[in-house]
Amino acid sequence: VGNPTSALDIADAVLVIAANLLESDDPTLRGTFHMTGTGEGSWADFAIEIFARSADMGGPTAEVGRIPSSAYPTPAKRPANSRLDCSLLEARHGTRLPDWKQSTSIIVERLART
Repeated sequence: VGNPTSALDIADAVLVIAANLLESDDPTLRGTFHMTGTGEGSWADFAIEIFARSADMGGPTAEVGRIPSSAYPTPAKRPANSRLDCSLLEARHGTRLPDWKQSTSIIVERLART
């Protein structure tokens, strides 16, 4: 389970952060911050949302079967819960990324137009 995140949302937030850094020498604006889309979902949730939005637009779709992580072994060990707390980013920079489902819909729509 994680927080799917759109690169477009990251870019928008980076612009806000850059503007904040240019306007202020406040040391609390610097450091390490988590930045992810809000909401949470598994890889299966992400795939289901992509195909659902595609179907809404008359695009390709597929049935997604949920499997446990153990059924898809990878060389890298991944945590079962990789959700991140982005409250410090919001508190310090006043920016919060949108819900991943909203962003997924926007991306699928953009891809459908190409």
